[in-house]
Amino acid sequence: MNRDYFKVLYVDDDIDDFLLVQSLLRQCQSSRFELVHSNSYETALDMLDQEFDVFLVDYKLGKNTGIDVLEAIKKRLRHAPVIILTGMENTDADKEAMEFGASDYLVKGGFNAQMLERTIRYAVRDAALHESLDIAGKKFKNIFERSADPIVLVNAESLVLDANPSFSQKFGYDPSKKDFYPFYLKDIVVEEAGKSQFDSLLHSKREFSDFQVTLTIPSGQTIEALISIAQDDSEKELFQLMIKDLTLLKVQEEDLYNMKKFSSTGRIARILAHEVKNPLTTILLSAEQLEFELPKDALDESGDLIGVIKKNCTRINQLITQLLDSTRFTEVDLQEHNINDLLDESLELVKDRIDLQQVRVVKDYESSICNIKVDADKVKIAFVNLLVNAVEAMDTREGVVRIRTRSKGSKCQIEISDNGKGIPKEHMDRLFEPFYTSKPTGSGLGLTNTQNIILSHGGAIRVKSNSNEGTTFYITFELAKNLN
Repeated sequence: MNRDYFKVLYVDDDIDDFLLVQSLLRQCQSSRFELVHSNSYETALDMLDQEFDVFLVDYKLGKNTGIDVLEAIKKRLRHAPVIILTGMENTDADKEAMEFGASDYLVKGGFNAQMLERTIRYAVRDAALHESLDIAGKKFKNIFERSADPIVLVNAESLVLDANPSFSQKFGYDPSKKDFYPFYLKDIVVEEAGKSQFDSLLHSKREFSDFQVTLTIPSGQTIEALISIAQDDSEKELFQLMIKDLTLLKVQEEDLYNMKKFSSTGRIARILAHEVKNPLTTILLSAEQLEFELPKDALDESGDLIGVIKKNCTRINQLITQLLDSTRFTEVDLQEHNINDLLDESLELVKDRIDLQQVRVVKDYESSICNIKVDADKVKIAFVNLLVNAVEAMDTREGVVRIRTRSKGSKCQIEISDNGKGIPKEHMDRLFEPFYTSKPTGSGLGLTNTQNIILSHGGAIRVKSNSNEGTTFYITFELAKNLN
């Protein structure tokens, strides 16, 4: 800090000492000082609004002490530089002054102009530094506490030493609980390879960005996370970690992918319909013309070939129509409905199948109202398709269908789960494709229609499944109150 002018408040009831200090400051060549005198505790307090750069305060001040003045100044001006002056060397006074926040301590008669100038300069510089550090600290604390992403301080063994509220909320970190045990971050890493890599990064004591790993959260579910590791500047054995939850990002990417794939399938279906239906109509008309023009003996000789042609033309035409219907956004009549009621009505429509398979239904509905604006008849068709798939995927007597509803933010969330045979990973990407089915008698359009209905309502659908571990469909709709 380069300054050549300082405004100084000198607090002392001895006018001779004031004049002496004033004379010393006038001898300073590199700086100019404006010295203002206060002869009492009360007048000093009255003058604090005059924006002084530094305060020189006598330790003995009548009925009050310089420490009283120091406390009063610090209460009003937290970072103000205050230098205590005393008439004799006093170690206790020196310690007391520093304890209450004095910048320095000088003995009258023990300093010259150069020393006084340097003491003032250093006091002002240090005060400005402390103030800037305090501001930076408050900003960091604000970022730390308000960050939506979990931030945590750990040692090389991944022991959590401090954490922001986002981390505590997401991972259940609460040292205030009586049954709290030391929390090691590597314990919630799912894969062994991830644990090993994470451990190596911490012990290598180097910074690392975007370490992707799967973490377990208290609900028992897992999340994909991106961890950035930075070494603490003040302590080389400590590390600051920021954890970015990729779950929402991956959901959004999956929803976008499904939408693009659905739109692409729709374009292909329209092109196919255009290119196939015209020649198909010609073939059908030609077959009918042949049937009309050929002599009876020729028809008898050909058997039922013309009938086969006509039948298969009709079948192809029906398939193309079904394909178009399943990949074209559906027109909907939007009305406000309670999601729990819609699910109960859908369950009633598949009650016979549920009873036949002896499947148990477990409902976990949110008690508060979760209303959505949808075409009830069409949405129930989508739910019925999902429920039928769940029932057919399970063994008799052991099957459980779980239905869960929640409102989160602006969304209404529905989960339909089964404990059936699951879906192999190699089949997951084709799940919503038209005519793709693993059932011997299935049309392969049920899930395509279901996706169409949900997307037509501005909703989203995704699926999570593994072989022999069951399947869960996640459906989201916008809450009705956000559409008004």
